[in-house]
Amino acid sequence: LLGGGCADHRLDEPDTPFSDAVEVAPPASRPDPTPSAPAPPSAGRLDVLRTSEFGLPVIAIDVTGERFEVELAATNPARMRGLAGRTRLPSGTGMLFVHPDDLHRRYWMKGCLVPMDIAFIDRQGRVVAMHRMPMEPPQRAGETLAEYHGRLAGYPSRRPARYALEVPFGDLDRLGVTLGDTIELPREALDELAAREILGDRRR
Repeated sequence: LLGGGCADHRLDEPDTPFSDAVEVAPPASRPDPTPSAPAPPSAGRLDVLRTSEFGLPVIAIDVTGERFEVELAATNPARMRGLAGRTRLPSGTGMLFVHPDDLHRRYWMKGCLVPMDIAFIDRQGRVVAMHRMPMEPPQRAGETLAEYHGRLAGYPSRRPARYALEVPFGDLDRLGVTLGDTIELPREALDELAAREILGDRRR
C-alpha cells in the first residue's frame, strides 16, 4: 500500500535504525496490563484544543514531561497525507497517527520537506520502535513515480503498532525517550475516533 507523505506502507525494505544506538526489544518484564487494570485518567477523554489550519483536531500530550500540541491523523486520507508538503515543524508540535488496528507498520518520507523523528507506539501506549527520518530529495525531473517510490527509505515499527508520533528532528533523543517507555495517550477516545471511519463504511 503506497500513499502520501509520511504515510503507512508495507514493503519489505531494510530496517533503518534510530540514531547510532543498537535497538532492543522492550523489556519482557513489562507485561501488558490486564483487562481489569485501571486506565490512566486521560484514557477515555479527548480534549481538543482547536482545529489546525489543515483541518485536523489538535490535542496536547506529554512526552517525558514536555508538552506537545499534536495534530490527529485518524482517517485514511489524513494518515496518507501526513506532514507532506509542510515547510516547517515548530518546536512543541507534531502529528499523532491513529490507526484502528494493530499491525506491523512502515512509514516513509514521500513529499515531506522537513526532517523529523518518529516513535511507533503499541495499543498500551508503549514505544516499540523509533527512527530519525531525514528529508528525502524530491522527485527529480524525468524520474518516474515508481523510481521515486523505490528509492525512499522505509521506517518499520518492528512490532504491531496502533499509533505513530512524529515530532521535530532530534527531539526523541533530546527528551531521552527509550524503547519500552510509555507515552500517556487518551487511547479509548483515539480508538473511537479512528473506528468511526470503518463504522461509517459499514453503514453504506
